[in-house]
Amino acid sequence: MEEKIRCPYCGGSSIIKRGIRKLKTKKKQRYFCNSCHHRFSLSFERKRSSIKVVLSSVCAYNQGLNCEEVRDIVYRNHNVLLHKSTIARWVKEYDLGYLSIRQTVLSKHKHPLIIGRVFKHFGIVYNFRCHKGKLEAFGKFQGLKRFVFKVIGGVDGRYFIEDNERCSQLRKETSVNLKVIDNAKLSRVVGSVLKLVANNRQRHSIVETLMLNCDRDTVAVEVPVWYWDKDRNVGVCGHIDILQVKYGKAWVLDYKPNAEQEDIDKVVSQLSSYALALSFRTGVRLEDVKCGWFDESKMYLFDACDAEPLRGESLK
Repeated sequence: MEEKIRCPYCGGSSIIKRGIRKLKTKKKQRYFCNSCHHRFSLSFERKRSSIKVVLSSVCAYNQGLNCEEVRDIVYRNHNVLLHKSTIARWVKEYDLGYLSIRQTVLSKHKHPLIIGRVFKHFGIVYNFRCHKGKLEAFGKFQGLKRFVFKVIGGVDGRYFIEDNERCSQLRKETSVNLKVIDNAKLSRVVGSVLKLVANNRQRHSIVETLMLNCDRDTVAVEVPVWYWDKDRNVGVCGHIDILQVKYGKAWVLDYKPNAEQEDIDKVVSQLSSYALALSFRTGVRLEDVKCGWFDESKMYLFDACDAEPLRGESLK
């Protein structure tokens, strides 16, 4: 017996055929629901777990839409029909604390919550973004808040020229008290999301988008920073993957696939240079900055002030 067609919007069974949708390789039957007057097609199951659909749904909800509005937008943009319960399940599954402040943020700030600017430095495109609602919510580190908002207006490209060094290229012998956390919630959620990713090149962007939208404490991603190294008389610059504010500290985080296999001296040099540059740009003391890198299974954390002292001064 043929299974009765039900409307994915209201669950109604009063359905009639209403036109044909032409795709590249085939045609799709369109249906009309007499109960709620929505049109839809069937057999979109394969697309439901695509990373674009999941992230679009979760991000749209966290930026202020309700599940019904998210469902309509996803259908228009991705031709995927979702039940509201599916959207609600994804929102909870990929939450990193943002749901606890969502209503407060939405009550005080209008759309868009996320603003940014695209930079091209060293021939690489960096998609700087910040969460306006979260940035304006915290009272500490006013210099950091001002700096991040100022970056939206642009930065002097002379700080990011080939003559200057990139933080990611630095490597010094270091000695830090490294804390290793197995199976942290952040790692678990990131791992769950990345299971949907077929292209490894997308991983960094997806992790950054996830954390900016779903993490309570992430205020900005791909933040450009710079300083002057006195010892070597050279500018040093880079882009902080993930910038957080929590527990009274500023956190500089980096997603590193296979984090356990990283060269510790190299990654500590990179992150501590980010921290130093952030301190110069914002006035945040190094004692108030924590650094770390993570993957789907582990996190590695250290205090920026514990790294080998780096001498520098601000590039005005």
